[in-house]
Amino acid sequence: MVYALLFLILLGWGLNVVSQKYGLQNVIYRREISRSVVEIDEEFQITTILENNKLLPVTFLQVTEKFPAMLNYKFKADLLATVQYVFHKTTLLLKPYERVSRVYTVFARQRGQYTFKEVTLAGGDLLGLNYSHKEVEFEQKVLVLPKSLPISGLQPYGDYYGNISVRRWIIDDPILLTGVREYTGFESERTIHWPSSLKAGRLMVKQFDYTAENSVMILLNIECSRPSWFNINQEKVEQCISLARGVLDELEQAGIPYGFCTDAYVSGASNKLNTIHQGIGAYHYSEIVESLGRIINSLNLNFEDLLRNFARLGGICTTYILITPTVLEPYIWAMNELSAQTTKIILISLDETNFEHLPAILKFKAPASESTNAESNIDNSQSIARGDV
Repeated sequence: MVYALLFLILLGWGLNVVSQKYGLQNVIYRREISRSVVEIDEEFQITTILENNKLLPVTFLQVTEKFPAMLNYKFKADLLATVQYVFHKTTLLLKPYERVSRVYTVFARQRGQYTFKEVTLAGGDLLGLNYSHKEVEFEQKVLVLPKSLPISGLQPYGDYYGNISVRRWIIDDPILLTGVREYTGFESERTIHWPSSLKAGRLMVKQFDYTAENSVMILLNIECSRPSWFNINQEKVEQCISLARGVLDELEQAGIPYGFCTDAYVSGASNKLNTIHQGIGAYHYSEIVESLGRIINSLNLNFEDLLRNFARLGGICTTYILITPTVLEPYIWAMNELSAQTTKIILISLDETNFEHLPAILKFKAPASESTNAESNIDNSQSIARGDV
């Protein structure tokens, strides 16, 4: 009886030593993300897979996963939150040659690039007296694209003839006369060419063409004040980024070639000036929209320097669309210089600061965002409650 008990003690001690030494050996962790590029509020799945590829079971295994804190997770778990990350902990037992997979549903409420970091595996021995740790480098990224703000709600600044369609803002009327042709009944009366009509004995109309191929360059500014680091208004920056996507949607639908450049840092940008030249099509559209999603709220160069760079290039496109939170005083001279070098400039700003100093530029004030309106309504209701109104 004593020998049997001693044998059991030695066997247990031996298994405990083996489990401590080889507990995490051949334990493999994998993570699969269903989509690497998603829209705001679009759900995607994170699948974590654990495999024990050995005969010895893992009696205690704790997995600590490092997830971005700004994402929303549709599961109940042991979450230790920090400013940038949440640490998701799960504890399980793995049998010999067992594979366990778990699927988490995730969505994002804010644009940006989110990084899933390393994973820590902690295994205990058979008796639970000792632990061993193993770091697994497993970095993955998910890009959340910005929302698209339609530009149909832009408010013209100054005396314009009602709400003109956006296409008319971007494309000038053709002004190059190339010849005449017979009147079909659909042309405007102002296009009738009377000398040719008298000579031919029937109505003839002028045939126009464009003076140049239409193309657009979108220039996005994220600077809200000087110095730029003093007052970074996250809400205004996000609204400008969403307006830029709204312009992209309109241009892509209209079939007008467009390019993009910004004064902000773009994570993973292929060139230092963050310039994507004019083009069209699904791949070109995705390239620019993904650049919008990777924008970091930090300046790469001053916006006036960006404007001067394009002014030196001359008329590389027929229209420039400038999107900015506000028009700071240093921008005025650079905007007017660029205006003198190209056919048309369209300015979209969140306020009307310094509009009066830009006489040759077509200016539009963007409507306030929904959150701003909501805050305004709250402030008004509070004022009424206090009797201030």
